[in-house]
Amino acid sequence: MQQTTSSAEKGALSMKGPETSAVLVVTQPPKVEMLLDALAAIDKISERIGEDRSGDMGGGGAAGGKKGDDTSAATTIRNQKIANLPQPEEMRSVLKKHIDKEVAELQREVHRSARRLSRPGAAYKLSALYARIRRLNSIVAELFDAAYDTLKRLFIKVVIDEQKVL
Repeated sequence: MQQTTSSAEKGALSMKGPETSAVLVVTQPPKVEMLLDALAAIDKISERIGEDRSGDMGGGGAAGGKKGDDTSAATTIRNQKIANLPQPEEMRSVLKKHIDKEVAELQREVHRSARRLSRPGAAYKLSALYARIRRLNSIVAELFDAAYDTLKRLFIKVVIDEQKVL
């Protein structure tokens, strides 16, 4: 079998030279340019929003007043409390009271969940509650041997910031 080439194929073969590579030009469609303009506009809008430090950023309809002043006042009160920390012995006793109160709450929850032991997952919850109680009791035991920095951090977390121990 003999392969014959048509005149169209011969023309295409003759055009494959150094001249054809210079003829090919890639241009971006106008839709991409519009998209890039839109993205640039969005960046400008986000910069304006990011620079705006005034008022409420979606407080859910609450009065927007000056939020910055409230948080700075709370921060200064917190800093004053931190600056006026009591002696380590007093910190230990206050922490022990807080931990004992949390243990009492956990024990009440243990009694409530012990009544519903037949429910699925109740044994796991009961086990987790007992683990927390054991951990809190070990923290009370370690309070007397704890370094001042550890005691101070725990006191700030529990008493000043009013967070749970665990």
